[in-house]
Amino acid sequence: MCHLILMLPVLGLPVFWLWPLSEAVPVYGVILALSILVYVYVIRAMRQPVETGAEQILHSIGKVIEVGAKDSHVRVHSEIWRADSAERLKAGDQVEIIGIDGLKLRVRKHAASPSSQNRAALHAQKRGPSGCARSG
Repeated sequence: MCHLILMLPVLGLPVFWLWPLSEAVPVYGVILALSILVYVYVIRAMRQPVETGAEQILHSIGKVIEVGAKDSHVRVHSEIWRADSAERLKAGDQVEIIGIDGLKLRVRKHAASPSSQNRAALHAQKRGPSGCARSG
């Protein structure tokens, strides 16, 4: 089906055999314009980032929900996966997916971003005692 869409201008050529030139040229122009529009959308779609599969899950952040003797269970993108880690994990830890082995993820602890209290303190420090932004 995809190849037929790409061949649309070629498939439209018989209009020159069926109709007089004065009617065939505008009809073929419409076919050509629609083909170009389709090509633009196809190229845009091909340039979009991958949204499924292993490429999408790598380097995502997940949360450890259970730690077992052999492996842990991690929630990533609303899915629960088995996971292995070289580091000791505990329930609630944030982890980054660094690899996939079959149906098991390889993870490492994620460096947590500053807590909201730390961010508020940094923001207040930048503002100064008067509440105005410091220059310099």
